[in-house]
Amino acid sequence: MTNRRKSLEPFLYLLLLIMLSACNDNSQSKRINATDATQPIAMQCLELQSQCDFELADGRAQVLFDVKKIIAEQAFNMSINYTGANRIKTVSGYMEGVDMFMGKIPVFLEPALASDKRRADKITSVQQQTSQHATAINQQVFSAELLVGSCSAEQMTWKLWLTFTMADNQTQTKMLTIVSYRS
Repeated sequence: MTNRRKSLEPFLYLLLLIMLSACNDNSQSKRINATDATQPIAMQCLELQSQCDFELADGRAQVLFDVKKIIAEQAFNMSINYTGANRIKTVSGYMEGVDMFMGKIPVFLEPALASDKRRADKITSVQQQTSQHATAINQQVFSAELLVGSCSAEQMTWKLWLTFTMADNQTQTKMLTIVSYRS
């Protein structure tokens, strides 16, 4: 009986090795695919964003994101780029669900520092070119890091409310919609 057992041992080891190698963990490939959708990219308008730019206090504002699509419970960045005759003092806002109630998610927008030299040079160049004109052109950037919650729906629609307080203390509120995905 021990001879028979000894002759089966290599077969059992081989069978165990085959079974272990056949059990492939696909979670790694799923993780790679999930992060591909949220890899940081150049700031852009989202595919299902209701509007990307709008008129604002003698100028134009753009609302852009650093992801191709918003995935619930994964942080992303939003940028508001303003070019116009007026100056923005503050930008405040919040998001609320359209097709589900998740409360109001505050959006804390901060003025972006002209940290990269190209952006600072571009702003200075535009200001120098327009200083000859009666109306100076201001360029300002505000940014925020955001996170949306998840619910049972695969796709969720959000209203993004933004209130702009200008240098003369007048306010303007704009609303746009964005879409997020569960994963």
